[in-house]
Amino acid sequence: MRNSPLWLLLVLAGPARAAYDDLGVGARAPGMSDAFVAVADDVYSVYYNPAGLGVLERPQFGTSYTKLHLGLTDKSDLASQFVGYAHPLPGGRRGAIGASWSSFSLGSLYREQALGLSYGRGVGGAELGLHAGGTLKYLHSGLGDLPEASNAFSGIALSGQADPALARRGQSALDADVGLLWRLARQYSVGLQAMHVPQPNVAFQAGQTDRLPLLLKTGFAYRSLLSSLVAQVDTQRAPDGGRDGRFSVGAERWFPRLLVGEFGARGGFAVGTRERREATAGLSYRTRRLGVDYAFGMPLGGVETAAGSHRVAVSFRFGSSTESDESVELVLEAMRHLKRGESAPLVRILGRGLSVGQKAALEELLAEGRALEQQGRYLEALDKLSAALSMAPAEKEVLAKYGRLNYIAQQIPVLAEHKTDPLQAAMHQGLLAYLAGKDDLAVSRLAAALRLKPGYKELDVFLAGLEGLTGRRRPTVTLAAKPRNYRLEAALTRADTAVQEGRYREAVELSLSVVGEDDGNGAAWQNLGTAYFALKDYERSLAAWRRALALETSGPLKRELRGYIASVERAMRSADVVKAPPKPVPAPVPDPRPERPRLAPEAARALLDQALDHYTRRDLAEARRLLRRLLDAEPEHAEARKALRRIEEELR
Repeated sequence: MRNSPLWLLLVLAGPARAAYDDLGVGARAPGMSDAFVAVADDVYSVYYNPAGLGVLERPQFGTSYTKLHLGLTDKSDLASQFVGYAHPLPGGRRGAIGASWSSFSLGSLYREQALGLSYGRGVGGAELGLHAGGTLKYLHSGLGDLPEASNAFSGIALSGQADPALARRGQSALDADVGLLWRLARQYSVGLQAMHVPQPNVAFQAGQTDRLPLLLKTGFAYRSLLSSLVAQVDTQRAPDGGRDGRFSVGAERWFPRLLVGEFGARGGFAVGTRERREATAGLSYRTRRLGVDYAFGMPLGGVETAAGSHRVAVSFRFGSSTESDESVELVLEAMRHLKRGESAPLVRILGRGLSVGQKAALEELLAEGRALEQQGRYLEALDKLSAALSMAPAEKEVLAKYGRLNYIAQQIPVLAEHKTDPLQAAMHQGLLAYLAGKDDLAVSRLAAALRLKPGYKELDVFLAGLEGLTGRRRPTVTLAAKPRNYRLEAALTRADTAVQEGRYREAVELSLSVVGEDDGNGAAWQNLGTAYFALKDYERSLAAWRRALALETSGPLKRELRGYIASVERAMRSADVVKAPPKPVPAPVPDPRPERPRLAPEAARALLDQALDHYTRRDLAEARRLLRRLLDAEPEHAEARKALRRIEEELR
């Protein structure tokens, strides 16, 4: 009897067993011995710490399946499943809601299920980094169709009467969990969770009490761009009235591969009371939308099992971040480099004398520094570069970059509003150009920023110092010079920032407003080329890059622009959007009327874009006016004719 699944079932159902054990869900956290309360950054936070819902930016769905303790001597079939969904609420700071279902089963003999509704959000302001959340759960456990339920064993023989412990096939209860997640300065975070706060009674037999003990978890995590180190302590009341405890540590590392996504590896170890010890490991693969995780756990004490526990999980992320073709992303990143005044990555790492691990750490520090630079957090970026320099003092390029960043950070530690404020956006573009070694462009852009606010003394002093360092001089504006259009300069600066931040439709709108008044603005045409390319409007991207090439005077930049044109043409061919050659048509009959002045192809395209933009905003009258203006100059423009015909039909 003691080797049968029924014996195990009776043990599980008895008061000595803590029902609804903390078995974990998914496969990422179990790969780190479930030390996840201080991480909680994905859909599985509905289980591990609902406060983590407050940090989600995109809707996520996750599901997992687990085979527990394979190879038990009594052949018990232990399994668990999980399905969860988390959805950030509109508005950005309203938190996120989540729903989940989890199940634990012993073959067809016994099953526990939990339905949960969760909510988490930030509290106390974004700068505090504190998040709180909770989960309300409906618990239900039940027995399978057992012969012993209606014919109890009296100890000597079958009694022919119902077993009082097994006759009640199921029981239900309400439960709740709460959690806190505090993301401290830089990469540190602390998590707290209390599970089974109301300590519900889950006893099968009426009149008995079997309350779920309050489970408290405290965790600490250090997280960098590509890795995490975690530690966690769990404690709860034991069935014998004492205390059960568990200490777990884990580590995780991601290995990004530009063309194929990211691969991850992790491991963990846990020790606890009652001789519980377990080693875990896991692997992952993820793209922008899809994630696949696997975890393996091997108990080293407490449970004798030959093959350990195996978990598989799949997750999906939804939202505005689209899954683009990776070859397109390569070209797009190069275009972004051009807009920042770069023709190559910021720093090339030689890593002489460093081990593979040290070189990887050095590259990670530099990557984190570059990310902070792009966010306008120059002083924090300097800290990263300083740490990198301490690892590789012989890296001349790192040292040169440090000198430039130090000059910036000591005077302009942060530009927090560079995404929305035109002045800060212009300054940010100039500082990025200086960090990239493009001194002429940096001085020119910072001078343009100063023209947006001529009385800005701090910027004037900074620019004067930069002129002394680089030997470059800001462009002089004489009385005879053409007056600057500061409104267009502000629009162009905002468009530059929109391109860098990936807000491509906004970049198109702003750049079109610039070329609509200044058709010779090469920077605006470059913005259009990049934005249209990102939106996979290759035809318009090609036209914009060709116009930018025609306006460019620098030989090296012309070569880069030709490379982008070739890349767009390749993308057009791969997307099968290149149109077949037009069929021969009879020669047109000469028009006796005077020839109308024709528009350049780029100007015609810009005019059509403006018309379509007004159409999308339902300003049909203005769209019709622009299309008629285009057709006056280009009567055979097929796209304009089709668009005008549709608009006139809607206006009828």
